[in-house]
Amino acid sequence: MAFSGGGGLRQQTIVRGRKIAYGDCVFPFSVQPTALKAIYSKTPDAAAGKFPEAREAGAWRNIQGTWNPLHGSFFHQGLSVEWHDFHVDRDMDWGRSFHPGSLEICLNFSGAGALQDGAAERVIGSNQFAIYTSQSRPIRAVRNADSMHRFLTLELSPDFLRAHFGDDLDKLKPPVRRFIELGAKAPPYLEIKPLPASLLSARLQFVRPPVPEAARKTWYLGRVLEILSLTIFLEETDGELFCHKHQRTNRERVERVRYLVERDLENPPSLEMLAEEVGCSTFYLSRIFAQDTGASIPKFLRMKRIEKAAETLRTGRMNVTEAAMAVGYSSLSAFTKAFVEQIGCCPGLYPHAKIRERVRRRVDPPA
Repeated sequence: MAFSGGGGLRQQTIVRGRKIAYGDCVFPFSVQPTALKAIYSKTPDAAAGKFPEAREAGAWRNIQGTWNPLHGSFFHQGLSVEWHDFHVDRDMDWGRSFHPGSLEICLNFSGAGALQDGAAERVIGSNQFAIYTSQSRPIRAVRNADSMHRFLTLELSPDFLRAHFGDDLDKLKPPVRRFIELGAKAPPYLEIKPLPASLLSARLQFVRPPVPEAARKTWYLGRVLEILSLTIFLEETDGELFCHKHQRTNRERVERVRYLVERDLENPPSLEMLAEEVGCSTFYLSRIFAQDTGASIPKFLRMKRIEKAAETLRTGRMNVTEAAMAVGYSSLSAFTKAFVEQIGCCPGLYPHAKIRERVRRRVDPPA
């Protein structure tokens, strides 16, 4: 079993269902406190009595899915990046996983939860992010039962934030600035907002970083700083011209719609649902989408469906009928017609055709 130097058990910890894994070894939760202490006693941190990551694992003992610390250690580096993908049969005490004296950012891709905000309770839903602080007593937080929860969390210490943003304190949101200056003595802070369009697909890269193993530490730090730049700084809107703000808002709407359409090609949201999601009329959304992409929303959906089907056929994972159904076509004839119009050959022959580079250039609408 391998342990990372100076960081105890970080990055080797993965919870799957009712088992916890450190490195290549898997233990049932029923033996977790004793077994893990025995394992941990062999690490350099044991003499100092540092065993916080294993204690946190107890918060996830009843999940059906995965809790995966991806990078860092809150207790050793002041930063922890964790991925969660699970289902629970009963409401879960999410607050047990929060570290006292931390500021946490949750990028919530699916599932719903509730966090205590003074006497009130606020809900975080799909495609939203939350920033909150955990004082000496963690805030009350619950993850709802009978939901598939997928979210990424960044757990940050005052020292980490000070090291990277100490020269720009006046540019940070006031609650974040107070947390850096006062630490656990800062007033509680909770903010919930829609996820920026540029972060809607962040989970895929975080779980599977597109860099060599040796470069991942640098890559994760860069992505963490990118998320912080989009979430904890004051918005500079005072000097922004109305026309520029209008253009920026429309770009963000189009980016969000593209993500929502591509996320579920088999069962895409309706035009009415998309318009409600981005806060404008269906007519206005259709117009700005066509202006930005050069394609209507239905045409964009059709292009992405065929693109995805072509990729699936190329790999040989599915036959033509399966590929058509996987991207939302119930009619094989309609799928074949659309495929031929876009790709230039019938889907059955595509895996053997020598036109893929031309096709790849064709299927993406102009930016």
